[in-house]
Amino acid sequence: MENLIKDLGLDENEANVYQALLELGPSTVSQITRKAGITRTFGYQILEKLSVYGFANRVSGEGAKIRFVAEHPRRLVQFIQNRKNQWERRLKEAEDRLPDLVSLYKLADKPTIKYLEGIEGVKSIFIQTLESKEEIFSILDIEGWDIPEFQSWGREYNRERSARKVKERILMYDTPQGREWMDDYRGSFKYTNCRWIKPEDLPGISEFGGEINVYENKVVMALLKKPNIMGVVIESQALSNILKGLFELAWKQGIEVKRKK
Repeated sequence: MENLIKDLGLDENEANVYQALLELGPSTVSQITRKAGITRTFGYQILEKLSVYGFANRVSGEGAKIRFVAEHPRRLVQFIQNRKNQWERRLKEAEDRLPDLVSLYKLADKPTIKYLEGIEGVKSIFIQTLESKEEIFSILDIEGWDIPEFQSWGREYNRERSARKVKERILMYDTPQGREWMDDYRGSFKYTNCRWIKPEDLPGISEFGGEINVYENKVVMALLKKPNIMGVVIESQALSNILKGLFELAWKQGIEVKRKK
């Protein structure tokens, strides 16, 4: 019986006290709590709650002791109906206010932007990519990296990326300098996959001189030509997803890199 009452919406202690009321009839707090197996103080609190729910009422009797009596069990049906009506109103209110909630959700993905200048700033941005748990998508113009400050550091970066098993797919500008760099590349291809893309296929950025990385929820842009060496990190899942999709389209058009035997 107790489980039935609990299933109809009362918690364990409320169900115990209500069942005691049903079985005892008009009774004192001490009689009810003894029957329900709880303390008198706690039982009084439960009886007050049941009175608010409409499951119990105070009644007059002999002497000055407070007595309670259970309401008819059909009150349980009315209680559940009232709760049903409340939840239907809450559901309607939630549906009406959903556009406001969605607008707040969009604000939560408002991009954050970090800007760093100089060679060390750019290096620090790329060091962070080594923490990626996903494959890195890159568009690379090797001309920007072909300066003394970046050459040896770039080789160390690639070795560390391979050691950490961070995969990278690279769309590399098909230029004489890019071909020369690839001919001399001695890094591991286990975690690196490259394809050529012609600069004329990307009109307007034929002299990019830098690199774009897309991974996780981040977009990294590095401009490596002096005097304006700088890097930008944009954190936005929406922007990252869009650029990943565009990268996949461009990857299909890329030309496979022929590696020297």
